[in-house]
Amino acid sequence: MSEVTASAEAAIPEDEESAVYRWYVVAVLTLCYALSFIDRQVLSLLVEPIKRDLILTDTEFSLLQGFTFAIFYTFIGLFMGKLADTKSRRWIIVVGVTAWSLMTACCGLAKNFFHLILARVGVAVGEATLSPSAYSLIGDYFAPAKIGRAMSTYTVGVYLGSGLAFLVGGALIAAIPEVSSLPIVGEVKAWQLVFIIIGLAGLPFALLALTIKEPRRGRYVETKLGQQDDQPQVVSITRTLQFFVQNKRFYANHFFGFSMLTTVGYGFHSWVPAYFMRVHDWQASDVGVVYGTINVLAAPLGVLSGGWFGDFLSRRGHLDAFIRGPLIGAAFLWIPACLATSGVTNDTTLIFALLTVLHFFASFHGGMAVAALHTVTPLQMRGQATAAYLFVINLVGLGMGPLVVALITDYIFESEQSVGASLSVVGLVAVPLAMLLLTLSMRHYRSMVAAT
Repeated sequence: MSEVTASAEAAIPEDEESAVYRWYVVAVLTLCYALSFIDRQVLSLLVEPIKRDLILTDTEFSLLQGFTFAIFYTFIGLFMGKLADTKSRRWIIVVGVTAWSLMTACCGLAKNFFHLILARVGVAVGEATLSPSAYSLIGDYFAPAKIGRAMSTYTVGVYLGSGLAFLVGGALIAAIPEVSSLPIVGEVKAWQLVFIIIGLAGLPFALLALTIKEPRRGRYVETKLGQQDDQPQVVSITRTLQFFVQNKRFYANHFFGFSMLTTVGYGFHSWVPAYFMRVHDWQASDVGVVYGTINVLAAPLGVLSGGWFGDFLSRRGHLDAFIRGPLIGAAFLWIPACLATSGVTNDTTLIFALLTVLHFFASFHGGMAVAALHTVTPLQMRGQATAAYLFVINLVGLGMGPLVVALITDYIFESEQSVGASLSVVGLVAVPLAMLLLTLSMRHYRSMVAAT
């Protein structure tokens, strides 16, 4: 793949593209993103059988869910961001989808904690290929006035995939016997077979990604680093870092502000299934249906509404629209994040209502966060900027979100039954911190937009 460059592929003239095709590209990328989150998040629904069979604590399981995955996902993602600026983004995605699908299937072959960790690392490396290239492609397919909606649509894949992980995983758990026998593989538990089925089902998505064509890079942008050019210009990491340092008040507060919101999202996605199974004695299949439905409906609606709201604020003349929008959404996120699993009510209908509101506003910022980056980052640095953003939000949000909840449960409350209270503590602290950091980033973002 290293010999396949973007310049080797025919760039597509703008006038040869239809709006339908551009949105087709977004749809394909969104489906791939959803697949990645099915493979990533189905683990959360399998928490109890995996803990039982592999004899794990919540903290050890959180290393599978988040921390170990995040370390490799984020560091490999930085390298993939550099590749996305110079190489064929289509082929990066095709190879990545194939790799993570096979490694998800390998999770089903794990016989101990170490085996499962290795397979999850493989999933992380494969999935790290997608977003830097996908964001770069979308940036070249859509004009600035429409990029908010396009980015938000792509981000729907996160929440669609997370919801489908619970729905599909729950359906498979209900249908699969506790122990099965496969040719060559031999005896496997139900949770192992879930991984194998979901992993192999992802391989056709790699073929779908082959239908994406490479657009001309920077078609909508006259960059500060040079004129438009079909050939990608290589910008050194040193030069990119210099630009980040010059604008550190925006980038640092942006990255860590959105990381706090991501911490809440990943924390709840990872541990709400365990909360219902432990506190309310629900079966995994039942949790999958109800919680999966919430994620499939509320979260995508939230991110699409956020993209529309950001574009609306932008049309109204707000230079800070893509930061102001997430800040407003975070204000509405705080109360359900504090109350949903706190124990103030045992009425599961009310709890699920609060979780619906929570996931709507937890996803509200999704597309706007990246749109803000693309608005103020020079063209040749976009892939690296996106990779740096994904590095921080995944290292902090994905890496620490599930882990912090588990640490609070194991070492502060010292009871698995208190996982709901642990989630409330994370929401209580993380959301106000996110609002503070986003407020600090907003003024600097306005000045950068005005200067572009």
